[in-house]
Amino acid sequence: MDKTILFNFNGTLLNTKHLAINIFNEIAGKYEYRKIAEEEIPYLSTLSVRDRCRVLNIPIYKMPIAGMKIKQRYQQYLPDLEPVKGIHGVIVQLKKMGFQLGFLTTNSRDTTSRFLINNSMDIFDYAHYSFNPFSKKGEISFFLKVHNLKAEDIIYIGDELRDIKAAKQNQLYCIAVSWGYDSKELLEAGEPNHIADRPQDILNILQSKF
Repeated sequence: MDKTILFNFNGTLLNTKHLAINIFNEIAGKYEYRKIAEEEIPYLSTLSVRDRCRVLNIPIYKMPIAGMKIKQRYQQYLPDLEPVKGIHGVIVQLKKMGFQLGFLTTNSRDTTSRFLINNSMDIFDYAHYSFNPFSKKGEISFFLKVHNLKAEDIIYIGDELRDIKAAKQNQLYCIAVSWGYDSKELLEAGEPNHIADRPQDILNILQSKF
């Protein structure tokens, strides 16, 4: 198998949305952002990043800073989190099918490694660590270049509209998953090749296409 499956990490392999929201609410008062109420989470998941910033009173130019502060704070929790239910079996099966596996993340190398080991998921062939969560187009391009991989040999799997956009800008085959940060409605607007509603759907899609 000469295909590589490249996963976005947070939101796709593990669901950090509620943890990120809790941490955001902890820092919201300090920076004069509006806290997120539990009942509005589904609504916010239908909005673009720019629109979420407007609703939460975050100047758009400060969004990368807010994102990095949240990432930094939840690193301490990451090793003890559990993966998305069912994704472990999918990862193992994809490996058995002969796919190469990789991921992109802004998590630290140490906490990511501990999470993978703790959950028996340290079977990835490629790992790419980034410091900027808002540069996915460039990070994907850099990943391809560093590992001498061709766009036509990559299947990208992510949970946000910006994942889809970055994948398409790099001419990658793209599967969006609906259990992460963005709603299915928002994901559909990006026109991914497929949308998976549960981890098993990833296997079904790849078995039928490749």
